[in-house]
Amino acid sequence: MADVDLALLAQQNAEILEELKALRREVAELKEQSDRTLDFERRNDPRRPNNLTRR
Repeated sequence: MADVDLALLAQQNAEILEELKALRREVAELKEQSDRTLDFERRNDPRRPNNLTRR
């Protein structure tokens, strides 16, 4: 059986987990920004029937 460097694997695993956490935070931030943009676009859509500011 090949020699396995458990310390190296543990370090790589920790780095991967940190990167995954960072990516999850970034996705959550992008989703929040996207939701705000969509809300803004819906509110300002002149085709929207209940948009009273454009009548």
